[in-house]
Amino acid sequence: MRISRLHIYRSKCKSILFPPPQLPKSPPQFRCQIARFTHDSSPYVDLVPGPNDAIFVAMSGGVDSSFVAHLLASKYTNVTGVYMANWSQPRTPRHEIKRMISNRISKNAERLRQYMEQEERRNRQSTELGVSCSETEWNDVREVCQDLHIPAIRLNLEKEYWTEVFQPMIDRYSIGRTPNPDVDCNRYIKFGKLYDLIKNTAMQQGASKWWLATGHYARTAIHKDTGRVHLLRPKDHTKDQTFYLATVPLSRLHNVLFPMQQYTKKEVRDLAVQMKIRTAYKPDSQGLCFVQPTVSAKAAEQAFREGRKISSNTSGYRHFRDFLGEYIPENEGNIVTYDGLVVGKHSGLWSATIGQRNGITGGKIKDQKEDGPWYVVEKRQETNEIVIAPGRNNRWLQSSAMTCGEWSWLVDDEEIPEIYNLAKRGELTVRCRPLQNPMIAIRQIEDLGNRNIRLEFIGSAHGIAQGQYGVLYYRNRVLGGGRTESIALAHGEDSQTAERKQDNSVH
Repeated sequence: MRISRLHIYRSKCKSILFPPPQLPKSPPQFRCQIARFTHDSSPYVDLVPGPNDAIFVAMSGGVDSSFVAHLLASKYTNVTGVYMANWSQPRTPRHEIKRMISNRISKNAERLRQYMEQEERRNRQSTELGVSCSETEWNDVREVCQDLHIPAIRLNLEKEYWTEVFQPMIDRYSIGRTPNPDVDCNRYIKFGKLYDLIKNTAMQQGASKWWLATGHYARTAIHKDTGRVHLLRPKDHTKDQTFYLATVPLSRLHNVLFPMQQYTKKEVRDLAVQMKIRTAYKPDSQGLCFVQPTVSAKAAEQAFREGRKISSNTSGYRHFRDFLGEYIPENEGNIVTYDGLVVGKHSGLWSATIGQRNGITGGKIKDQKEDGPWYVVEKRQETNEIVIAPGRNNRWLQSSAMTCGEWSWLVDDEEIPEIYNLAKRGELTVRCRPLQNPMIAIRQIEDLGNRNIRLEFIGSAHGIAQGQYGVLYYRNRVLGGGRTESIALAHGEDSQTAERKQDNSVH
């Protein structure tokens, strides 16, 4: 049966520009491209829709996007809620998921009893929480739009999501990478296919100006001196989601609104309760519907009233690893220590992440001098081995540089030389994980060609995983990002040799 793609349901900070202020009033253009600022600083003015502009709010059924819809619907008359159906496959019940019980639990009678009781309780809750994530979320989006008296549009983007996000994620996990599907979803789906469909819809409606608003904690603003749109960090740095937006084309940010930039998460929750938004009590989304709780707004509020906490442990998949196991065939290999001693088996390179504590032992390994815990430090595709070493800060987890491919700049071409100079002065930072804090200071940027760049750190970075992303910042401004392809070890082994070894495992 053919599924229709489109379904409409109706019902005190001071700023300092770079370079310093003693410059003449009309400096060369490149000098005022990059601003040094804090939140709400004067070099920027926020994007503001006109009273008759068409505004489309991307809604997931969560509290953040529902809050955005309420904010905009209270100020503007031409607001539409839009829901993307990316994944409609029903969840696997918890009792049907094959899970291994660790030795730490299975060998302790009391721990095993507690574990089995928890599993029984979670199985009951999983059954109670019910239907697939798409239907649950769509129902909540539709009801929120009913409350606001605005139209609700449902778009079916499952095919695009599978092709551009899900299948590439599975392919990368299967060779030992650690991809970030949220980054790809923003680039190819939300600010890709969805953006295009909304643009076409706005044109068909005869709108002279249109906007796409989302619940991301980020900020788009116009730099006053240059008139260019910049992607900036939000007020709430603990919820900063600019990492996930770093590869969205700069040209697409001119029509994008991020109203959450001025709020903290606590403020949003409190205001949502005061405003009686029906999704106020829903747990935070983790981006991937198929590995997070399937819970309606009504069930979430009921659980809150009863003092029950809803988390990823109460519905659907308990671990992302369980989910991957249903799509990636087992490929058993050895777990080895850094000096080559075989100490166990793994079910596939995808089953472990660089920097993850290895569960095979909590202490000393026979014939090894070092005590545990031991951590994953390398995944060798050519030999199908997972390598572990003792101590969270061991030298095999420390990197002095990283190479990123598929690099996307969020700056204009004429700004890039100045960015390279800022790196040499130690004024740029990079994130290798979404909420990494503190960020890593950069010593140098090297252009390797073909959208590949090498970032050399001041000091060292811990636990960088191939396949993740590196995102470059100047203060609060996002400059660009790319996928991590290789690293250079900071200690013990020649950095270039280490980088070549990891690079060979990529292809």
